[in-house]
Amino acid sequence: MTKLYDLKVVSGIDVHFSWKLVGEFDQVSYQIEVNDSQNNLLWDSEKVISEERHNILAPGFPSEKRLFWNLTIELSDGSLLTAKGPEFFSQISDWQAQWIEPERIRKPLIDKKKAWEVKKFEKDPIERLDAPIYFRKEFELKQLPMEALIYMSARGIYEVWINSHKVSSLFAPGYTSYQKHIDYQVSSVANYLNVGKNVIGLVLADGWYTGKIEYIGVGQQYGTENSIISELKLNYSDGSKSSIFTDDSFKWTDQGPQKYADLYVGEYYKQADELQKWLEPGFDDSRWEKPVIKKYGYSELTLQTIPEIIESRTIRPTIIRTPKGELVLDAGEVIVGYTSFNNILLAKNNIVSLEHSETLDENGNFLQNILGQNKEQKDYYESGQDGAHSWKASLTFHGFRYVKIEGTMDCDPEHYLIHVIVTPMKRTGFFRTSDERLNKLQENIVRSQEGNMISIPTDCPQRERTGWTGDMQVYAPTACYEMDVEQFLRHWLEDMKIEQHEDGQIPQVIPCPPSHDYMKPDGEDAVNTAGWSDAAIIVPWRLYEFYGDIKILEDCYDMMFRYIKSVENRLGLLPENYNEMSPEQQAYQKYLWNTDFQFGDWLMPSVGQESASITGNEVATLMVVMSTDLMSKICGVIGKLEEQNYYRELNQNVKAAYVQEYMNSDGTMTSDYQGVYILALATETIPENLKKNSIARLKELIAKNGDCLDTGFLSVPYLLPVLQELGELELAHRLLFQDKCPSWLYEIKMGATTIWEVWDAYSEKGVPKADSMNHFAFGCVGEYLFRTILGIDQRGVGFKNVVIKPDFTSGLRYADGQFDSIWGPIKVGWEIVADEVTLSVELPPNVSADIVINDQVFENITHNFNHVSSSQTKELEIANK
Repeated sequence: MTKLYDLKVVSGIDVHFSWKLVGEFDQVSYQIEVNDSQNNLLWDSEKVISEERHNILAPGFPSEKRLFWNLTIELSDGSLLTAKGPEFFSQISDWQAQWIEPERIRKPLIDKKKAWEVKKFEKDPIERLDAPIYFRKEFELKQLPMEALIYMSARGIYEVWINSHKVSSLFAPGYTSYQKHIDYQVSSVANYLNVGKNVIGLVLADGWYTGKIEYIGVGQQYGTENSIISELKLNYSDGSKSSIFTDDSFKWTDQGPQKYADLYVGEYYKQADELQKWLEPGFDDSRWEKPVIKKYGYSELTLQTIPEIIESRTIRPTIIRTPKGELVLDAGEVIVGYTSFNNILLAKNNIVSLEHSETLDENGNFLQNILGQNKEQKDYYESGQDGAHSWKASLTFHGFRYVKIEGTMDCDPEHYLIHVIVTPMKRTGFFRTSDERLNKLQENIVRSQEGNMISIPTDCPQRERTGWTGDMQVYAPTACYEMDVEQFLRHWLEDMKIEQHEDGQIPQVIPCPPSHDYMKPDGEDAVNTAGWSDAAIIVPWRLYEFYGDIKILEDCYDMMFRYIKSVENRLGLLPENYNEMSPEQQAYQKYLWNTDFQFGDWLMPSVGQESASITGNEVATLMVVMSTDLMSKICGVIGKLEEQNYYRELNQNVKAAYVQEYMNSDGTMTSDYQGVYILALATETIPENLKKNSIARLKELIAKNGDCLDTGFLSVPYLLPVLQELGELELAHRLLFQDKCPSWLYEIKMGATTIWEVWDAYSEKGVPKADSMNHFAFGCVGEYLFRTILGIDQRGVGFKNVVIKPDFTSGLRYADGQFDSIWGPIKVGWEIVADEVTLSVELPPNVSADIVINDQVFENITHNFNHVSSSQTKELEIANK
């Protein structure tokens, strides 16, 4: 039986439809019909003979519509499948609303702007942070509308309420490059309106716009004040229309219950100042003020194309009494979200604080592991009366596992909840093996990915929450295996285009607030950073590989072209010792990236942050090799043959220069570290006559390190794949199953529930460091688990032609899982019993596979496959713990 599932639509400037199939019969044709809310047919694709079912482009639709779509699929057995897709909205055509904001004097900005000056503030947050703004307006309806759509956005984060019903999502409009891109959201609200008087209420907080953001924690990055825009469009059955929109008829106050609300610092809620009945007609707002109208225009406003942030689940925490006597909640895992309490008895003016952290200390006491200015992650609730109290923060979120509670002795776990937030993206990767440690590693990878994709891909969800490009580019393949991240990352790449400098350089973080410049070393004028800025090329390519849409490359080509040109400009700069070089050495300097600050193979375990000075130039040049190779491939895909040849030649010249400058005649590297060898091998930079010696030296370095990795940010994704490609599977297994520090399974041994920023975030004795416990970058090993252990790979792009080639030699007894591709689920399960291996494969309709079992190859397999053969495996004790 064949089934349709996962129907989705992306609606923005363009509208795309996608769906998937599971079952035995192939798709032969499709037909899409789109109707408005009055069931008027707006588009009929008619019958299209095609097996395609991903990113089917539709023509534009009339503006300001709530739209519905129906899908009909014809199968190869002649039967038809039908399904209804999720509703979507078209763009607003003509804003009448005006941007409004309060006229007030904000508290002085006292934030330090140099990283080395950053320390915790002793000044109370209530003295340095500003209160959210409440707006309201009453309006009257003589009849109920047939349809009511509200369009909303802000410079800041906002909530919108219609007659006591919240109609906005969490932390909207999200984080974008606000100077040129602000998302707006749409909601259907007809069911919340009344004949007669109605109220629209707005809440506006700092969010990312004026909040204390990024590593340094400096406020007012994009402006000195927040503003909001909202337009409620009403359509009646008689054909008439009206609108309720933000203008100076609204009123505002900052005397609401939240004394401040900052995404990083936390929220302070004073119950006595609650605005009782402010969302009901007749509320006395005579002391509220008129807002200021701001002529910001509408050019930055774009209909949001990624899912809105939601609460995905709740956790009932356990209660801990620490040796110090502290009352601490334990969520059992590191998550992103906030804490609520329910029916806690408090006296009037009692202040309850909730401080969030990822760690306890080695003695089991609460420890705040996130340091720096404006990083408190601490919420306050001040009671206004005696009795039972319930509360949940609404304008802040935190990265944490533990919550220290002060101001109440209530230790009933039924009175507390942990709320987990995510940007909801469909889970596409599932993986289990006979080794429970690998299963936990997979769980941790997913948990870190969920926590670090709140509006944008971030490095960590507590200290920085910043879109570091290097983290995303190394993690991209794993991200694509684990979740449907296509539109999420395409949305982020749009901001990368915006942030690109006129000369083509790409910042290290996207979006890139002005404060990021404060982190530059004195005198540094470069923006590009090798391995980070290369995300402009690598991430689009990875999306193309997984989702098969050539438009990803076409849309990003100008950005990629300009970036590589900017790199060539940096290559053209001469090092200070140029005049001391021989003519032969001078000749190839123009192909080396050796004049700018670089992170290098960042955070190699043996040298930490010194990785930058030790490997910066070598790794930068190897990243040029990688990116020029990809540019040559990209140009070939999109038909730019002249450019393809140009980048191929540039790639060869950079390789040759690298060998001349950074390789010794015996095949060793001048920068003699594992990661440098791995990157040189991954980019095929090492000449064939030196390769054997280079591999031998790499193996020697690993052995000297106790069969532990010593790779940094940029090389670690390639460590196991390179060893596999070299035929060094046994060495790859030793590294994967290693549980000494540094290793993936050391983290599991030490009780990690997410991926750490550094391998030794906890010492063997359980002493934690002041580092993030939730960084997805080193979770990039997930790609190897899917591609090699489970064996799901491909020829070409988009997983239309699959290669199933599991590694049966790791010592695992079984592995099973699936990758939900754009075509449907690719399922693999294998088990070894005695000397026999049993392999089962399920493929979605219209997909074929070559299946490799040891030396046997089964070509062009479709649908289901089951096979039993001799395992020819070697049991490895390390995988059977």
